[in-house]
Formats: sequence, C-alpha cells, structure tokens
Amino acid sequence: MKKTIKKFAGVALAMGAGVTAAAAAGPSLEAKGRIEHMNPRGHYLTVGNQTYRYDPRILGMDIHRGEHVRVLYRERHGHRYAVQILPAA
Repeated sequence: MKKTIKKFAGVALAMGAGVTAAAAAGPSLEAKGRIEHMNPRGHYLTVGNQTYRYDPRILGMDIHRGEHVRVLYRERHGHRYAVQILPAA
C-alpha cells in the first residue's frame, strides 16, 4: 500500500511540475514520425529529422528507437522541448 501511495504521489508531483511549465510556455506544436535516434543520458531524441529534448521524469511511457510516435512540443531559445510523447495513432 505504501509503495502505491508513494508512486502515485511521485507521478502527481511530476505531472504538476510538467503542467505548470507547459502552461507557461504557450501553445504546443505537434510532430509525428519514427524515432530515429535516442540518447537517454542526454535526454533527447530524434523523430524524422528533428531533435527534441525531454524530461524523463514526465515522460509517461517506455519508448524505443524505431517506434512511431506523436510528439507534442514547444520551441524555446532555438530548441524543441517535448511536452508529451505518445504512440502514433
């Protein structure tokens, strides 16, 4: 029971931080494609020919190279920051 509560609290905290940062940045853009390259240590991935930085704490799924995804992102200071990465429909 304690483990479930801790996990839920961690997810809620991460989602709250992500939502706050996302809301401050304005509307998000969308891209679809196949993951060409991933760098989990550097926290970035390449979909098609575009590179996106992401926060692994708010990434809600286990993704791998070659998967088709939909990336919701924001552009700030010349970089693309993934807000959400979802399986492509």
